[in-house]
Amino acid sequence: MTKSLVSDIPGISSLKRSNSVSDLDYIFGELKQSIMMGGFLPGQKLKLADLADAFGTSHMPVREALNRLVMVKALETAPRRSPSIPNPNPKQLKDILSLRIDLECKAGCMALDNDDGTLAKGLRKLNAKMDAEAANRVPNIRRYLELNQKFHFEIYSYSNNDVLYDLIELLWMRYGPLLNLLSSDGVLSFSHLPHPWHKKIIEAIENQDKTALTRSISNDLNAARTLIEQKIQGGRSE
Repeated sequence: MTKSLVSDIPGISSLKRSNSVSDLDYIFGELKQSIMMGGFLPGQKLKLADLADAFGTSHMPVREALNRLVMVKALETAPRRSPSIPNPNPKQLKDILSLRIDLECKAGCMALDNDDGTLAKGLRKLNAKMDAEAANRVPNIRRYLELNQKFHFEIYSYSNNDVLYDLIELLWMRYGPLLNLLSSDGVLSFSHLPHPWHKKIIEAIENQDKTALTRSISNDLNAARTLIEQKIQGGRSE
């Protein structure tokens, strides 16, 4: 496939060619990040040749990176088929969100215990950048989602619990493709990606209020749930 055609495939155009780190680690990291931010469509096949062309590498590191993602169930596969992004269903959405709320609220409370007074300051800067991006006439959705991810994982990094952090990352990979259901013609709508609870999260951290923090994290994670459920049900009925 030519590069011009590859660049038209959802998610592929945003991938950057491999650089100084090992091809395998770089490719795995880029694919993981794109999946977490909804860069690929539910059900989309990730073809080896397309990805190798996009990354400018041989098939071998791409194949290994895809195998890693299959192992953690970020991708699904069948014999002699290209790995693909899982198709969502209401039960999966419910199960993932339930676990995300449990683990991310736990990580938030642990972060409060370890906060040296710098966490809220960093979060305010990230949230201001999100506000600025949302105010643009033509917002950059990928940039917005990157900032949102940084906002949340900045909190979880303060938990000082690598196992918990990794589990949250895995759930984000399972949840990311669901963001594409909040789209019109493949373009995420900014009206579906509000972040009003971020300020409440920051205030709770400043006040060292674990109850307010868990409530705000939970409400933030549930913000898009109803819309996603409607999209899933609508897609199944068509």
